[in-house]
Amino acid sequence: MAEELQSLLDKINEEGVRKAEAQRSEILAAAEAEAKAIRAKAAEEAAATVKTAKEEAAALQARAESAIRQAARDILLELQSELQRRITRAVSGAAEQALSPELMAGLIRDLAAKFAAAPDAQLTVLAAAKDVPALETALRSALAASFRTQPKLLASPEIKGGMEVSFKNGEVYFDFTVDAITELVAEFIGPRLAKLLTAGE
Repeated sequence: MAEELQSLLDKINEEGVRKAEAQRSEILAAAEAEAKAIRAKAAEEAAATVKTAKEEAAALQARAESAIRQAARDILLELQSELQRRITRAVSGAAEQALSPELMAGLIRDLAAKFAAAPDAQLTVLAAAKDVPALETALRSALAASFRTQPKLLASPEIKGGMEVSFKNGEVYFDFTVDAITELVAEFIGPRLAKLLTAGE
């Protein structure tokens, strides 16, 4: 009887040990699987975080580069505008000095020589009020006999320097005003200036 009891106890003990070992193996396998899943998820999250960080860094760099390019363009445009303003002021001043009554009288005489012979020739000059007396003096004797109709020399408040000359009741017209010459020279210089400023882009 004692032997049978011992055999039964041994059998129960073996089964318990086997069950315990089986449970331990299951627990270890589950723990390993869970650990593997956690590591995989952590690696995935880390990769996503790195990718997001790289994308944000690239976007930030692109925005910074775009802002720098825009700032450089703005500076060039402002510089071009300022140079254009200075050129316009310089040309305007130089034109006003160059268009003296003597020079204008010479221009009128040269033009009159070409148009005075026409039967309907008529000369009209619009000039700045400050230049009219000197022009009248310079032209009175030179042009009086050239035209059948007395040449008209009028002061214009809109002209600050230079003159407008017309023949044949305005059919032939020349604009030698400071504003017209300044605009012409500035339009000629402006694109070349812009090309110089943007040559290094």
